[in-house]
Amino acid sequence: MKLFVLTIIGAILIGAIFFSDIGLAAQDPNDPYGPDSVLFRSKQILVPCPPEGGQAILPLYFRNDAPVIGMQIPLSWTGPAVMDSFTFYGSRITYVVNKHVSIDNMNKKVLVTAQVGFQQSIPDGRGMLVKFYFSTTDTGDLIIDTTANSPLPQEHLLFTREDSITYTPQYHRGEFHLVCQQDPNDPGVPDSVSFSQALTYYPIPTGPYAYYPLPSGPGIVYAHLRVENSDSAGLMLIPLSWMGPVHFDSITFREAVYGDSVWIVNIDTLNQRILLGLIPVYDSPVPPNQGLFITLCFTLNDITGLVQIDSTFIAPLNHVLFTTTEPQGYYPQYVPGEFPVLKFLPGDVSFDGELVDVSDIVYLINYIYREGPLPPHPISADVNGPDRIIDIQDVVYLINYLYRHGPIPHSGDPW
Repeated sequence: MKLFVLTIIGAILIGAIFFSDIGLAAQDPNDPYGPDSVLFRSKQILVPCPPEGGQAILPLYFRNDAPVIGMQIPLSWTGPAVMDSFTFYGSRITYVVNKHVSIDNMNKKVLVTAQVGFQQSIPDGRGMLVKFYFSTTDTGDLIIDTTANSPLPQEHLLFTREDSITYTPQYHRGEFHLVCQQDPNDPGVPDSVSFSQALTYYPIPTGPYAYYPLPSGPGIVYAHLRVENSDSAGLMLIPLSWMGPVHFDSITFREAVYGDSVWIVNIDTLNQRILLGLIPVYDSPVPPNQGLFITLCFTLNDITGLVQIDSTFIAPLNHVLFTTTEPQGYYPQYVPGEFPVLKFLPGDVSFDGELVDVSDIVYLINYIYREGPLPPHPISADVNGPDRIIDIQDVVYLINYLYRHGPIPHSGDPW
């Protein structure tokens, strides 16, 4: 099992993929050494069904038969996609310091340049140059072509040899068909990664929410990450990013159902990203399961805005990925988490935004003894602990607060 997992990890981390000859256009006559090339390997990309967005990870390869000291590769694309980011991890030019990628999503263009300067020339060979990460917005065709025919010098496709002669390598454009269907590598029914509502202690039908108790705060968000896998999994990798008025606080495995295998938790608070991974190195593969995977804990720093948690690209692991007991990965469905910030007054049982008064006591009594409506957000009604139970003790607590100078109401547990 350990060897199997190491094989999987190695397959994921290796970025340089070699390729065989394919049919390309005629070789540039300024290159006397044979056919160099810049190319994508076209294939079918599976995306969630619209309006859900998808992700595409597209390596760009190059081949040179003599050492080169410089590259200029301008590209443009058409299709329902925007470029998120890039990585040189696993590239043949990782060692080159002066390398750049300029992304222009407005005009759907990207420019890759590299100059070795006083470093070693890029030796002859073949392999990956750079890996592009796209977010797809619909099905259709994503076409990546060169702008070599542009009148602008900075948009010419060029390699530079050690004798400072420049030439245009052959280019094979990328054609990626974006389709909406289940990943064929997934051996069972569609698996999923999603953020659930608050757990059932407070049955809030319209949650989840980020709760901010007034007047002083602080607010808390418990983001419960739920996973469903229909087949045994040898590896689960989930890279996430967050946006909104929050600070990352911690993670917890409280009530998680996926056991105590080796966990990867890599937190980057500066860029607001986190990588989660489950690897059963010494155990058997994770059996088919569904339930709470992990809980992310955040602290709210404002009472306005929307807290959003989405999947992201973190090189070299790149995207949400599961593997089966064979060394073959597949992409589960991903549902982003959205948590509107909900401000409240502890003890405002009716959730009318008014100060706590006798109407809140009456609301509680009607709910407990007269089959009245459930408090709109029970976090404001569990005032005595909290103990996650709304009962007569909460009524007594509010009566003491309003009429006997008792302690102020507590905030319920947002878990």
